[in-house]
Amino acid sequence: ALHYKGLWARTIGSKSTYLVDSIIATMCLACAVIYSGILGDVFTPLLESAGVPAHLNGRTSNILLLTIGALLPMSLIKNLSALAFTSILGFMAIMYTVFFILWRSLDGTYTLNIGKFVQDGAVALPSFAKSSLWNVDFTSLVLASNLGLAYIAHYNGPAFYRELKNTSSKRFGAMVGVSFTILTLLYIVTMVAGYKTFGDTCAGNILLNYHPSDILSTIGRIATGFSILFGFPLVATGAREGIAGFFDGLGYPSVKAEKNHVLLV
Repeated sequence: ALHYKGLWARTIGSKSTYLVDSIIATMCLACAVIYSGILGDVFTPLLESAGVPAHLNGRTSNILLLTIGALLPMSLIKNLSALAFTSILGFMAIMYTVFFILWRSLDGTYTLNIGKFVQDGAVALPSFAKSSLWNVDFTSLVLASNLGLAYIAHYNGPAFYRELKNTSSKRFGAMVGVSFTILTLLYIVTMVAGYKTFGDTCAGNILLNYHPSDILSTIGRIATGFSILFGFPLVATGAREGIAGFFDGLGYPSVKAEKNHVLLV
């Protein structure tokens, strides 16, 4: 099978394939909302630092402008291989952000009472009052949720398989193994370094914890913003294919026709 619908049909039955497509579409649409929120969180402070007046620099308006000017055009791309170059740029941006978070956890600039970026009260002070190696409570559900999203079977997995050069089960398996090994290391390094720096005061978006005058964090925000921009079309593709597959499973195959491509996006 070259898509999740085919796997579902083989293992469970063809009559309910719309269920797996609806799940993928819902998850991708939710991810799109999360991505949009992160873009608003990242670019609004950056524009403020650049001197853009407050009445022209609203979070909601920035998200709308980014959606119309960048996210929509990139999401109209049909072939994911066309995003290979931007994917490389996005990966480089992620690597820089991981490096800077790790560096700041080691250089002492956010150390409580003595760090140069915690002296003026502009950022939340690091706190480790709740720190415990084995503590499990309701806040642990946040970690469980993040891990679930981080290690989920990718919604575009079938598309990656189809578009992989000289594709085969063996080559695809090797690619997945290497990719998840790299991702696991990146996740562990980032989580440990972020918590080591800020402890209990870590924000949902760790970049919001860093001082506005911290040039490394500013570059990190820019890098993260562009990595989200470059990654958004992947989410849009998953949502588009999920919606089209959902209606196809309900007996409306015409929804995925070429003429409906823009409407689905």
